[in-house]
Amino acid sequence: MKLSNLLIGLFIGVAFCANGQLVGQGEIGYWQLPQINRVLRAYQLAHPWQNASIAPIGLSAGIAAGWNQKIFAPRGLHALGLIHYSHQTTSWNSASIPMKAGFHSAGIEILIRSHPRCLVQDVQETGPLGTRWYIQLGSTYNWNLPFVKKYGEHVTIGNNQPYRNITSQLGLSGGTGFHAFNIGSSIFTFETNLTWFPQFELDQFATAVLGHNEARLPSMDRNCFLLQGHIRVTIQKKNNNWWDAPRRGDKS
Repeated sequence: MKLSNLLIGLFIGVAFCANGQLVGQGEIGYWQLPQINRVLRAYQLAHPWQNASIAPIGLSAGIAAGWNQKIFAPRGLHALGLIHYSHQTTSWNSASIPMKAGFHSAGIEILIRSHPRCLVQDVQETGPLGTRWYIQLGSTYNWNLPFVKKYGEHVTIGNNQPYRNITSQLGLSGGTGFHAFNIGSSIFTFETNLTWFPQFELDQFATAVLGHNEARLPSMDRNCFLLQGHIRVTIQKKNNNWWDAPRRGDKS
């Protein structure tokens, strides 16, 4: 069984568990993509007369939706399943060629989270999302749709087809977060997360940007990272401010 199929199966399984809470979040992140950014620098060096200042593909913005599920109350363990979409791009304008390049990314992610103390001892009681402060570990599987536009139009390669070579990769993630406050039945969480991709590919990206790949720049990047900050809203089924009752349990 492929790992991507296993992750999809786990994601669907979490989705249909009982007593879950709906989740939505906004995301902003920064990519570290050495090989892909090397392609952009190669374009700049090959066209010095354009006086174009090209920023690397770095900042990303995205959204996600999913659900939180309690899996083992005595240890404060919760699972979080998410479907992500993000967009990352760089653009530059010159006297001759306005250009934009980047990629869309969609993925599924499964995270397990708890308070470190819960790993060595049971807790009395936690809220619907577990302890207030937590750490998390998980895995993600992403699909990437790259694009390169010149004069506002998608470039074509191969059989004169628009450049849309979809690729995919597995990533491992970890992070920490804090359930900050609630308004009615909505719980607001602030979180930071780091995802490591052992391999990351944008197929024929160099050809689409440069118009050729005579330097044989590889499309496969290695050891890429995505650092993200999240603001998440979780809808709990009961309207209770569970961390304002200090004697009701272990809020950590």
